[in-house]
Formats: sequence, C-alpha cells, structure tokens
Amino acid sequence: MTAGRAAGLVGLIVTHGCATASAARTPLVSDRPDFTESTVTMQPGAVQLEGGHTFERITSSKVNTTGELLLRVGVASRAELRFEPGSYAKVTSPSGDMSGREDGAIGVKLRFYTPPDETRSFVPAIALVLDSSVPTGSNQFRQNRPQPEAKLATAWSLTDRLDLSTNVNVARPRDENGRYTELAASASFGFEVTPRVGVYAELYGFAPQFKGAEHTQYANTGFTVSVTPNVQLDLRGGVGLNGDAPDYFVGAGFVRRW
Repeated sequence: MTAGRAAGLVGLIVTHGCATASAARTPLVSDRPDFTESTVTMQPGAVQLEGGHTFERITSSKVNTTGELLLRVGVASRAELRFEPGSYAKVTSPSGDMSGREDGAIGVKLRFYTPPDETRSFVPAIALVLDSSVPTGSNQFRQNRPQPEAKLATAWSLTDRLDLSTNVNVARPRDENGRYTELAASASFGFEVTPRVGVYAELYGFAPQFKGAEHTQYANTGFTVSVTPNVQLDLRGGVGLNGDAPDYFVGAGFVRRW
C-alpha cells in the first residue's frame, strides 16, 4: 500500500468514526502520560488523539521530543487500531546537534477481559498491545527494519479511587549487530483526587534498553485534568534510577476524543 493510499484509509476511518461514535460515552481513559499502557480499548467508531512534548536531560545532552502522537480508533467492542506518525526530536550535545523525525508505528490493542465489578477486582482486566515501528523517520533516527513489540497490560481496581496497572513487554529491536530481545516491565498506581483530577506514581525499567546497558530503571509521577468529558491535559516528570538512564525528564500533553 502506498503512503497516499494509507493516509486516505486512515482519513476514512477517522471520518467514519466521528460520524458513528455512540453518544453514550464511557469515561475518557488515555495511554499517556505514564509509560504503562491501559487495558481500555476505544468504543467502536470512537477516535482519540493523544500527544505532547518531553524534555530529557542525559548527562551533558538535552533531548526535546515534540509530537508523541497516538491515534486510537475503535473498530470492535474489544479492539482498536493504533497509529503513530512519529515525533520530531532534537538532540543537543557537546559532540554536535541532531534533529529530525522519528519512525512511525502501527499496531492494535485487544481487550481480553474486564471484571464485572469495576470498584474492586481480584482478577485483573487484561489486554494485549501488538505494534511495530515503520521505517519512515529521518536518516538520523530511522531504523532499517521494523521493530516489533508485544505488551501484556493488566489492571486492578483496589478501591473506588485507587487502581494498579502493570505492563510486561517483549520487543525485538535491531542494532548494527542484529536483532536482540528487550524486556520491559512497569507498575503504575493511579489515584482519583476528584472526578476531574487524577494523579499517578510509576516505576518501570528495561533489560536492556540499548547496547552497553544491562538495564535502565525509571521513576515518574504526574497528574491529569479533565477539561471536558472529551478533553484531557497532563503534566509529568521523572528521574533515572541508575547511571544508564536519563538524569531527569519532564513533559506535558493532551488527549482529545471524538
């Protein structure tokens, strides 16, 4: 499929979703700003756009990532399509500057189980995210081959205001020496302060995240504000917990549902 036909197909899906989305909406749930993916899928016909900006400091280097766009399209009662066009990244370091667009990605989220009692669950909600990068970025950031990944997402409602979400991820990235297996895991506690304000605290890590690092670990926290039932804003910040991880990062973003 050519890029033009693919763009047309995405546009058709978005247009159809906006026209047919049910008027009875569930509460807005996003996959940002934390690292952990939620177990919630979009309702059939619904469309949600998520995006933002992150600043990262790694020793003497600075990284700005703008975009972070994720388009989620509900295609069935338990399935959504996911499109990421690729963010614009700018790296400033003593060895030189670099900027350009990162690779995009395409994927699907499949929801397997949702507990009937959402206020408290001993058996978690379960979903699976399957995605892969697509070599569409600028020369400085493009990977020559797709980078596939699978994410098993689970979530427990501990009380009517406190949730625990976890991810276990397996990816097969490729570097100059060939493909290798990258494992990642996360745990995120989310607390509803008010019906419109939520906060979270999260730990996550990779083994390995990049060549030469046995593992990287992070801690981050943030909050979300529901401006309307279909618009959400967020702020977040985090730190690396070992020498291979970034010193710190901060970010802000938005979510819009149609």
